[in-house]
Amino acid sequence: MAFNDLKHAQRARLEHLDRLFFWDGAATRTSLIKQFGISNAQAALDFRAYLAEAKKDALRYDASSRQYLAQEGFQRLSGEATSAELTQLLTTDFAAAFDRLPDLQRVQDMRVLRPLYRAFKAKEAVKIVYQSMRDPEPITRWIAPVRFASDGVRLHVRAWCYTRQAFRDFHPARIDPERSFEETRPAEAVPTDEDWFTWAILKLKPHSRLTDAQQRVVRIEFGFTADVLEVRTRKALEFYTERRWGLEQKEPRLERVSTEYVVMGAEETDAI
Repeated sequence: MAFNDLKHAQRARLEHLDRLFFWDGAATRTSLIKQFGISNAQAALDFRAYLAEAKKDALRYDASSRQYLAQEGFQRLSGEATSAELTQLLTTDFAAAFDRLPDLQRVQDMRVLRPLYRAFKAKEAVKIVYQSMRDPEPITRWIAPVRFASDGVRLHVRAWCYTRQAFRDFHPARIDPERSFEETRPAEAVPTDEDWFTWAILKLKPHSRLTDAQQRVVRIEFGFTADVLEVRTRKALEFYTERRWGLEQKEPRLERVSTEYVVMGAEETDAI
């Protein structure tokens, strides 16, 4: 039976063998029994199913240790490995040897997100009280939510601001839920968001201040396959992309060679 045609439960067990052979280089029937609580007979069946799908000479049984060992030609059956697998392995089996930085705690108030979503869905404008980092005091303004975007930490709402007569990104946490959303009206006279429908293709290279050896490591770290690395994002999200890739840091590892702006084709804009 083909690997992809297996029932979900058995496929999960074979995927576990896949991970063990890749990361540990070895696996036994006991590995399956401990992980899934199955019988010895079922574990033997699973092993036979795995061996039937594995590449010839990819595995070798070692009688002294009573386990199968992955050989040089071993290839996974369930696709390429990921760092997320290693993280899961460490947190499960080696918790004392692993830790992670605390998450950035950014408030996402449902009293703000829900009315923004409803206004977006209904194509309405809403009256909000917003505290920007440029203005010393909150300002009341009308906005028409048209898009949402994530910077990897929090959601932003992209909206047409009738006060500024321009598209702006608003942080929901800076909208006062007690004094906002009391008034709505149809979202009229909202122009096309040209920056949303334009690709910004950032062409990057290792920073010129780095040594040749450091530049080689940066190329490996960021997965360069050519002289420059192309990062594609919407022009409207270019600022967040620069920040996430560390281009604005004091001593960045990458520097921008150029940026190419490409207006999206009809197929791309019609799909949105």
